[in-house]
Amino acid sequence: MTFPIDFHRHPKLKRLPVEVRWTFVEMNGEARIADNDGVFTHEDAEFEWPIDHLERLVSSHPTRPLVVKTDTHYVIREFPEHQETKASREERRAKNAANGAKGGRPRKNPPGTQQKPSGLRVGTDSQANETQQKAESESESEDYYSPLESQSSSNRASVSTDSFEISEHTRASAARKGVDLQGIAVALNGIGIRVDAYGAMSLANHLLEKAKSFPSAPQRYVLGCITQSPHEIAKYLHDSGLAA
Repeated sequence: MTFPIDFHRHPKLKRLPVEVRWTFVEMNGEARIADNDGVFTHEDAEFEWPIDHLERLVSSHPTRPLVVKTDTHYVIREFPEHQETKASREERRAKNAANGAKGGRPRKNPPGTQQKPSGLRVGTDSQANETQQKAESESESEDYYSPLESQSSSNRASVSTDSFEISEHTRASAARKGVDLQGIAVALNGIGIRVDAYGAMSLANHLLEKAKSFPSAPQRYVLGCITQSPHEIAKYLHDSGLAA
């Protein structure tokens, strides 16, 4: 989910109460989690947010409101111009899959085409090549992320199904992304952080969006990120208010 740096200054938003602005931000976030390109049924939208907030967004401009209300849906207007759409993500994944079938993304400087720059100190060129190769291998190999594929029964029990409720909306989002939210919560519990299903889904989306290419094993990737960078993960969850 992205917004322009001057998003808060937009005339349509400045005319609205703070709580209505926040509803608009939440709508964009939920649209990304649900992968619905900013289109909500009346039932879903009016269940999630106050109807008067939705009506204020619909009436935010006479002809170009922030949200458009049709007979059946609430639609975030111009969503594809500001947020990544499902189609663009699927196109990127298809390209990544094609590159993967060919053995990975083409190297920017294939062997034999690199020119050694002049004026470098002794050892600089070899060090740069070594750094570049390490970065490429780390970004393109999922083995760099140590997977947490096995969890003890006691850890899994600590995130019981009774206390870890997943709405159908969030469950469908997790299935589309190929992640197990309870497994993510178990891994986070192992580093002393408790989250609900929404928090686990938000973290998964955050990490998958940061990846240079969509991983072929999303769950392994997310769990590996938790293992490799627990402090960074903890900071993100606490700063986002997602940690219990």
